[in-house]
Amino acid sequence: MSTSSAFPLLAQPLKAVADRVGKRWWLLLIPGIAWVIIGFVVLRFDASTIAIVAVVFGIMVLLAAAGELFSATITVGGWRVFHVIFAVVLVVAAIGVFLDPDGAFVSLALVTGFYFVFTGTYDIVASLFDIRTVPGWWLRLISGVLQVLLGYLASSSLANSVLVLVTFVSTAALFRGIAEISAAFAARAAARLVTGD
Repeated sequence: MSTSSAFPLLAQPLKAVADRVGKRWWLLLIPGIAWVIIGFVVLRFDASTIAIVAVVFGIMVLLAAAGELFSATITVGGWRVFHVIFAVVLVVAAIGVFLDPDGAFVSLALVTGFYFVFTGTYDIVASLFDIRTVPGWWLRLISGVLQVLLGYLASSSLANSVLVLVTFVSTAALFRGIAEISAAFAARAAARLVTGD
């Protein structure tokens, strides 16, 4: 029985994935492995951790700048200029991070507490608006409360801020790596299913 006849709605998406990825699924695997390695290196916390966290942040800022430039190409009117200016500011910030990773690391550590308090408060308020419409609203509420508590813990001292920042970056890198590795094997399985290899 062919994939098309067994899963008529699934056949087209699988074929599209197989056509795009083909035998190059391992290209998705490489960044996943790199993220896992970064996660474990950061978790060790030695002299290299400061540089790695700063470089990862710098790369994220450059990706955000690229996103702003992309937004500028699809935006009409005066907002296009805003996206371009913001992209330039982000590139300058990334260059600053790469030139002074130690200073960037300390700044990130100090901002970490405020970040968690802000996002946690947002999630708490948003969850309360979702009570009647979203069945799992309480999960977002719990997440928000935990983020606020984490933010206050990080804000209590620089040492706590560093600990929270390193743990956050390490955990985020590990989860991203695992997700990308899973995506690579899913793409490989889809390609094999469609092509019959």
